Amino acid sequence: MMSNQEAAVFAGLRVPEPDLTPDQVIARAAAMRPVLRENRLKAAEEGAYSVELHEAFDQAGFYRLVQPRQYGGYEFSLETYYRVMMEISRGDPGIGWCLTLGTGHTIPLVAHYPEEVVREAFGSDGLFIAPHSASPRGMATPVEGGYLLTGVWPYSSGVAHSTHAMVTAVTTTESGEMAMIVALLPREDYIVRDDWGAHMTMALGASGSNTVELTEVFVPATRTSPFDWSTANYPQGTHGTASTENPLYLGNIQPLYAASLACVQVGAARAALDAFEETILTKKRLYPPQIERYKHPETQVIYGEARGIIDAAQAVVLTAARDYAHLGEQGANGKPAATEDWLALGNMLYAASRLAHEATELLFRSVGSSVSQKGVPLQDYFLATQMSRAQTAEHRPHIGQMLAQAHFNLPPQ
Repeated sequence: MMSNQEAAVFAGLRVPEPDLTPDQVIARAAAMRPVLRENRLKAAEEGAYSVELHEAFDQAGFYRLVQPRQYGGYEFSLETYYRVMMEISRGDPGIGWCLTLGTGHTIPLVAHYPEEVVREAFGSDGLFIAPHSASPRGMATPVEGGYLLTGVWPYSSGVAHSTHAMVTAVTTTESGEMAMIVALLPREDYIVRDDWGAHMTMALGASGSNTVELTEVFVPATRTSPFDWSTANYPQGTHGTASTENPLYLGNIQPLYAASLACVQVGAARAALDAFEETILTKKRLYPPQIERYKHPETQVIYGEARGIIDAAQAVVLTAARDYAHLGEQGANGKPAATEDWLALGNMLYAASRLAHEATELLFRSVGSSVSQKGVPLQDYFLATQMSRAQTAEHRPHIGQMLAQAHFNLPPQ
């Protein structure tokens, strides 16, 4: 059997920097913090990060972090990927959201689509960027060889620089039952509405969460997958585990998608802590003793409490990354993880997001009235977490209920 590197050469794809290490790529992400913050307002206005930043991300290798080596990627661990995305989000949460949700769907692509489709998606240059709008907002009508797909998918985060899009649609099976599928679309098959940025939302303007639209587009059956990505245990593995021999590509998305959100929120909380520190180093207390705030015990306690919460949230994310790898390896050794195990990981990652929200709120309300001024960084970081908090409030009860049902052997509702 060919090694990953031999397979990459065979496919015409080579890893741009074969000797790139996890520490190096994480350091690259951290070094970009100043330029990301300089671009914060511009990216929010334009609805996504610039072409120049896109090219910088590409050159840094950020789009290839969890891409298999045989398709021109680095095939780093989830822990490395999450550390990079937290660093980018610390630079700017909106930019981090756009990058994270544009790159994270490499794993379900490799896991759930046939090898020839995956190879075609990576193309001759190995670049794959795609949002996945998971809500079934379209209809796939069966026709010979595939489907005619029509629908509108808002909040397709990461679509700004996309090479593809993944969209979930409802279809009818041969037996007349309704089912959900995920269609993989090349860029020429979908329209991206100009409905994001320009301060249309209170935060995360740079997230590239535009609406994807298409009408009666033919999608070959090979470019569709049953949408069981968060419920199936895959005891026989997946397309991805067969083609790469890496259990990372088992592709259960329950923890993966929750982790994408958590990385951005932890990064936003770190950014808020940075902004808080900059303020307390120079701003004096309003009341006696009128000293720089960092010198006062009350502020020191707030800093310590917020940092402890953020450190805990990051530890949860990184632990989940290692546990995901462990569950995949367990399945590769003939002992597939239970549904409860995957749900438990997703559930703890939503808890990480809530911790990040808590820390950012503490910092926001503890720095004084100056944060009420428009454009103040700490305000933007706070609003970014509040937007995510609203989204988490929709998902968290659902996954919590699913976890309880799996634990108590109750039928899913």
